Amino acid sequence: MSSHVPLQPFRFLDLPSELRNNIYDLLLCSWDSELEQDPDWLSNLSRRCPSYSATALVRTNKRIQAEASDYMIKRNQFIRITCRGLDVRKLFLADGIPVITTDGGKVSQFKGYVMHMTLSKPASTPFVFDYPDFEILILRSDLPKLCDQLDLETVMEDVNSTTKEHISLRVEIKLNYSLAHFLTPKLQHHLLNPVTSLRGLPNLHILDPVDPTLSQTLTTQAAQPRWTNPTTTLEQIHTAITLGNNHHFNPYTSATTWSSALRTLNRIRHSTSWHPLSQSGGLDFINETANLYFTLHLLHAQFLTLDVPSTPTIPTTPSPPLLTHNATAARHHLALCDAAAARFAQHADATWRPARDQRAKMLFLQARWIRLMGEVQRCDKAVRMLDLALRLAPGERVLGEEREVVGRWAGEVERARRGGGRGERGERGEEWVGRRVLAAVWGVVGGLWGVRWR
Repeated sequence: MSSHVPLQPFRFLDLPSELRNNIYDLLLCSWDSELEQDPDWLSNLSRRCPSYSATALVRTNKRIQAEASDYMIKRNQFIRITCRGLDVRKLFLADGIPVITTDGGKVSQFKGYVMHMTLSKPASTPFVFDYPDFEILILRSDLPKLCDQLDLETVMEDVNSTTKEHISLRVEIKLNYSLAHFLTPKLQHHLLNPVTSLRGLPNLHILDPVDPTLSQTLTTQAAQPRWTNPTTTLEQIHTAITLGNNHHFNPYTSATTWSSALRTLNRIRHSTSWHPLSQSGGLDFINETANLYFTLHLLHAQFLTLDVPSTPTIPTTPSPPLLTHNATAARHHLALCDAAAARFAQHADATWRPARDQRAKMLFLQARWIRLMGEVQRCDKAVRMLDLALRLAPGERVLGEEREVVGRWAGEVERARRGGGRGERGERGEEWVGRRVLAAVWGVVGGLWGVRWR
């Protein structure tokens, strides 16, 4: 009779520690390179997903759970980021920044992060809006990209837009005390190295137990201004405008280039670099900044006027969504153009005023949007705007053609008002005018923009 040897149950802890660590590394520290876009998330952030689900392994027993958690924390090096009182929609420069989660409840409950970075406005800063805390959990390997894409200037524009004293964001960095035995000087340097890309942050504070020399080096670097040379800074914006103009066969590329340049210009204006730049560059730098600000907003309004559907708006029917959206955005840009001189004079002591041709272009676009939106009640104002524009830029063909079109439209509106009677009959008269005149003149829109009038 053959002897029967009973099978011994497999015990995971009987494996050598090196092999167990390899399993932990595969199951708990592998992350998909393909990012997921969550429609409920901020558009700039994308989810970094684990490659495997290791829930069953971790829950086997307390010893495995402790061992696996310890390995996972040390290997992944999770970073917690808290944004306090900030409009996070303005905090990032680009899309596709990988994070693990933005669920505030999960992030606050998780204690396995090795470093906690808090971004906030200084306590003495008056809050225009009380934004809720926004939590992010991220891998240390993804921290350099996030730091490179932080827009620490735009997020402070509500504080710095009406004052000559520029206040910087407060950044506080704290290592996890419960992991002090693990945070060697070499690892501290590794964790904090991405922070070296930050600039214009005199309010950077690194709390103990960080190596004092490393802490002093990082705070000194972060306090340096991001933009230092006024000539080079302005040349950067001028180059972007020229590059956008050179893409006139692809207006969407032009608009993207101008948008980036405008954001950079606004970042400079709201940064701690502004005072050193304006002192070094003097009034010429301030005035040229105002001129570029006006020019970029005008270019955006021009693009939005081009990017409209080829169906005219009729006063008694809803405007197409794209047309309504573009009208709102273009008029916002034009309003900022209109206020640019006064705004820079008040906040930066500028003496700049828009040139005659710049004012003419602004009036031209303002009048055109009245026509494109079919605002018959304001057609007389459009005529007056174009008359003033022609006095500022006499002989400009595009202005003359638009004045002729709007003049015909205003004439039709006036005749309809006189002959349409009251009440319903008058409303029908305006509808007829809208249909007849707008349909007749819409075809010239594309042709007029074919002229490179800058």
